[in-house]
Amino acid sequence: MGKNLNGNELGKGLTQEKTGLYLARYVDRNGKRQSKRFKKLQEARKWLADSIFLDEHSNPMYPGNMTCNAWFATWIEMKKTSVRPGTIEVYTSYYNNTVKDIIGDMQLSDVKPIQCQMILSKMAERGYHQGTIKHTRIVLYGMFEAARENDIIISNPMKRSLKIEIGKPAKVREALSLEDQKKLFKTLIGHKYENQYCFAMQTGLRVGELVGLKFEDADLKNRTLRIRRTMKYDHTSKEWRSGPPKSAAGNRTIPLTDLAIDILKKQKEQNSKLKVVPLEFREYVFIDESGLIKYGSYDSALGWVCKKIGIKSITMHNLRHTFATRCVQSGMAPKTLQTILGHSTINVTMDLYVHTTEEEKFREIDKVSEMLKVI
Repeated sequence: MGKNLNGNELGKGLTQEKTGLYLARYVDRNGKRQSKRFKKLQEARKWLADSIFLDEHSNPMYPGNMTCNAWFATWIEMKKTSVRPGTIEVYTSYYNNTVKDIIGDMQLSDVKPIQCQMILSKMAERGYHQGTIKHTRIVLYGMFEAARENDIIISNPMKRSLKIEIGKPAKVREALSLEDQKKLFKTLIGHKYENQYCFAMQTGLRVGELVGLKFEDADLKNRTLRIRRTMKYDHTSKEWRSGPPKSAAGNRTIPLTDLAIDILKKQKEQNSKLKVVPLEFREYVFIDESGLIKYGSYDSALGWVCKKIGIKSITMHNLRHTFATRCVQSGMAPKTLQTILGHSTINVTMDLYVHTTEEEKFREIDKVSEMLKVI
């Protein structure tokens, strides 16, 4: 039994040193002595109790003194069996860029909510957007929760009470006005990516889905298109990677407009005239002589055209927003639009992808103006 400086008993494994600090110590299951000093007796008692419990009940495959770096490497390897390669790349990027320098060398069991808040606050100071900060919190919560479920730590330090409404406000991806839409696509006539931009506007596909299209996915007789894959370029390995759509709802069959069918026929004819195409890409719809076209090429070319004609610069994803907005303006049922876009819930469809234009506001208010009169 240890004692404090006044000679009072503190309990097994606890003692107060001449410096005033409280020393907590125990011998772990491997016969190694573990110890730590604290300013407060309450903190020493809690650490000792938690450490002994963890040592007695922890998973022997994953020792409690693992560092965050070591556990992340283990956890991300396990995640590879359940998530897409692109998601693994994003998780790893979040960890390496925002987490590693702060808690990477710390033992998992030593990480507290204050360190987790520090990670998020540092991200805000560095100019990260709110969405990125929230996603980083989700990744860290999952990492620590897996450690808790495997008896490596007692509780998850990434608490819900942490402040995450920090950082730059998320960029609002707006739909094109009808006037700007007409102006843009008139200018795109003859552009090298005209077919891709027009097809995106006719279908609302994500850019990865559009890049991953094969001619076998289209049933021109029944006017349908199957979305079964997405393609993403891995800049590390310098190769294209094929994977399933973003979610289970992303595996879908959508109807094709007459213009969309015409674009597919036109693109097939253009592809037949290409002199050299890598064999691995010949089945894909939207290609050039080097094969598939990177996302950035589409966005940069589109931005250049917008600047040329004097409208707000947009990306391929804005075309998806514009498609969704036009569908709603034309009276399409939200549930139908959800299916076409491949969203898991109707809330995502309505909250993120449908925007009210200024013209629509005035048109709708005019419809009810008579009923609003009070005299």
